[in-house]
Amino acid sequence: MEKRLQRNLIIAGLVTGLLTAGLLAWLWYHYRESLPPVNELRERLMAFLQTIPAPLYFVAFVILPALGVPLTVFYLTAMPILGRTHPLLGIALSLLALVLNIVLTNILARGILHPFIERIIHRRGLAIPKLKPHNEWRIVLAMRLSPLPWALQNYTLALGHARWVTYLWASLVIQGAIGIAIMLVGTSILTGGLGYILLALCGVLVLQLVLDNIRKRISRDRSGPLQ
Repeated sequence: MEKRLQRNLIIAGLVTGLLTAGLLAWLWYHYRESLPPVNELRERLMAFLQTIPAPLYFVAFVILPALGVPLTVFYLTAMPILGRTHPLLGIALSLLALVLNIVLTNILARGILHPFIERIIHRRGLAIPKLKPHNEWRIVLAMRLSPLPWALQNYTLALGHARWVTYLWASLVIQGAIGIAIMLVGTSILTGGLGYILLALCGVLVLQLVLDNIRKRISRDRSGPLQ
């Protein structure tokens, strides 16, 4: 069931990506003559992002991913808003927002929204994992490496009563590394430079090697389905 669900999610993601790319290509082809130059579009977008108050953006970063908004949207735009004074400040504030989002989803999953969230998880064909000290880290890592949406990962682990230490370090190591790479790509796109993209690609390659090793170790250690 789990493998079939992952395969369906991957196929759905690929189909959605291809359709989106096709639609964008069609729009560009038909309206390319009326579109302003790329540099002008980039400057307009940067100017718009810099008008967004950083505190408001930070609050949105904490809350909206808990409602299903993809983290990628925030990763791509975080540096011009949260990192206006220094890039490292933007990265630090983004990771802090990620931690607070995890806290928020845990409170929601274990509180008043518990029945609603549990029903959604069961409708997606997922089983709430039974986390025990001997298998907790493997389940948390496997969940973080899965193609499931971020919010659904958080709610599933929260209902499984993952311990905070294991939960947070696994989330920050994996999602933090992914987030920093995407933030570097977003910065390169918005500034028109290739330096950050090359750095991000090197980071992604290293991260992929590490994640592949983790996946192999989990598969080797796991004797059955997550439970």
